[in-house]
Formats: sequence, structure tokens, C-alpha cells
Amino acid sequence: MNFKSNGAGSKLIMVQRKLNRLNDLFEKAVADKANVIERRELKVLYQEYIDDGREITLPIQDSIYPQHATAS
Repeated sequence: MNFKSNGAGSKLIMVQRKLNRLNDLFEKAVADKANVIERRELKVLYQEYIDDGREITLPIQDSIYPQHATAS
């Protein structure tokens, strides 16, 4: 049997497993049945879900914000 990854299909399966786990943990947390470890895992998976597709950028520069005129 060949266990080599087939690229995108393998990644899609992992994403689906993580989403399923995220959903299961969320339901347990809402029902107040998740233990500390499960709540921590939920937090990590949720953050990964939120960050997915975001680009890591540098902090926003102050010059982007409009400057207010001051009386002189």
C-alpha cells in the first residue's frame, strides 16, 4: 500500500478533519462539557481558522491615520 501524500487532496482532508474537530470542541464548550485541555485545543484551532489565509504584515504605520489640524 502506498501512503505517499497526494498534495492538495491530502491537505484538504487535514483541513476537513481540523474543521470537524473545531466543531466538536465548540459544541462541547457551549454545552460546558469541554475540559481544560479541550478548551485549549479549541482556542488553538479557532485561532488557526481565523488566521488562515491572512498575510503576516508589519504593524500599521502612523502615517496611514488622518492627521487632525491643531490650532497654533
